[in-house]
Amino acid sequence: MDDASFIHSMREEVGEKTLPIEIGYVRDVWIFSPVGRIDLDASTDLDATLEEGILQGMHRIVIDFSEVTYISSSGLRVIIKTAKALKKVQGTFAIACLLGVVREVFVVSGFLQILACYDTVDAAVQAVG
Repeated sequence: MDDASFIHSMREEVGEKTLPIEIGYVRDVWIFSPVGRIDLDASTDLDATLEEGILQGMHRIVIDFSEVTYISSSGLRVIIKTAKALKKVQGTFAIACLLGVVREVFVVSGFLQILACYDTVDAAVQAVG
């Protein structure tokens, strides 16, 4: 199955979403790029999309936060859940492009001490791949 049909079938599985999430592929690494606010409702969308991706074999994942303007505690829980799920399947995971308020939330929560974080998507892809 080619990448385009794979992504299409994954979106059909996840269904309607309130959080737009661009999904791309570079080498062996899948890049998830949510857009907007990751609040309670949107975190459910992000969780479902990432969970489905892992189930379908995406075990090298980068989340690009360059277009995220806010993240709640429920969004942070999704990030930790994803990191744990990937660890169970010997996958790799990184986050990239934390900006402004979103970066502050990751700093205050202590997540930057336990997660691999990179300034650019390219650096994250290189580290994960």
